[in-house]
Amino acid sequence: MRKYMMNTIDCNSDCVLAEDIFVCNTKLISRYTPINDYIKQSLFSKGINEVSVYKKNDSKDISSNSEADEFKEGYEIAVSDVKKFVLNICDGNSLDYDELLNLSEKVYDNIGKCDYMVKYAREIKNNDEYTFYHSVNVAFYGMLIANWLKLTDNEIREVISAGILHDLGKIKIENEILNKPGKLTNSEYEKIKEHPVYGYEMINNDSRISNKVKLAILQHHERINGTGYPYGIKADEIDLYSKIIAVADVYDAMTSDRVYKKKKSPFIAFKMFRTEGISLFDASILRTFMSNITVHFIGAKVILNDGREGKIVYIPPDNILHPILKVDSNYVDFSKDSDSYISEVIM
Repeated sequence: MRKYMMNTIDCNSDCVLAEDIFVCNTKLISRYTPINDYIKQSLFSKGINEVSVYKKNDSKDISSNSEADEFKEGYEIAVSDVKKFVLNICDGNSLDYDELLNLSEKVYDNIGKCDYMVKYAREIKNNDEYTFYHSVNVAFYGMLIANWLKLTDNEIREVISAGILHDLGKIKIENEILNKPGKLTNSEYEKIKEHPVYGYEMINNDSRISNKVKLAILQHHERINGTGYPYGIKADEIDLYSKIIAVADVYDAMTSDRVYKKKKSPFIAFKMFRTEGISLFDASILRTFMSNITVHFIGAKVILNDGREGKIVYIPPDNILHPILKVDSNYVDFSKDSDSYISEVIM
């Protein structure tokens, strides 16, 4: 994408910051933040009269409605293809490795379309198909995290494969348990906790699949403080891919509708990651994930807990739990309004 140096006063809604903005060694605004009136005021207030920007109309990744529709269509096809892939294994056939590579490449082809992914992944239309949507979403989020961590192209593709396969073991668990609308009994939960081992055993003897992908299937429910399953291993005992898939898995599970639970706002998920999540997930992966994904919520319409509607205009890089909203004609600073929170994001 081509960069332009522009006078701040000339920037409009077609412009996206091409570089992080720092003031006194503190990041004020993150790269990829779309420029709006509030952002312009913030830049002016710090004496920043010229910025490096991308223009949305230059990018096929961010621009027209037709491209958004094309992404949605490709996304639904990917879900359908993952379903066929998994059901083929359910029928007793061996894993189709070539098809796994094909599915991973389809996801990888969208590596520059984070905006669309963030907006569309949360809108699962059919709870009965949750497992397949979830696998695609975890593959997408895993890809984004791996890319933001600056892994190699081959490693990113492997993380995608891990996302597609991470819940493969659930095909050995009764649908009555997987889709139970109420609380699981202790014995049912213990059964669910066996799915990482089931999945690992199903692919462990396939020499074409890398050991790191196999470990991600086995370890994606492990936690760095040792409270995860199936083995309760800790920190450095958990492989990098496993740590990436763990964050992608939990974020998608929290922000998607389930048969037994309504989806949460992404900001509630971010709060969990910033509080109890610190002891559960790799800190550097959490930092990388949240610092990069949050800018894609700027411009989103939201509903507050008191029913008011607004639009996110700014998310402080060092305080992502307290975005600035425009509600009616006023700006609301969540760092100064502890009683309000975002209950729903409407992309």
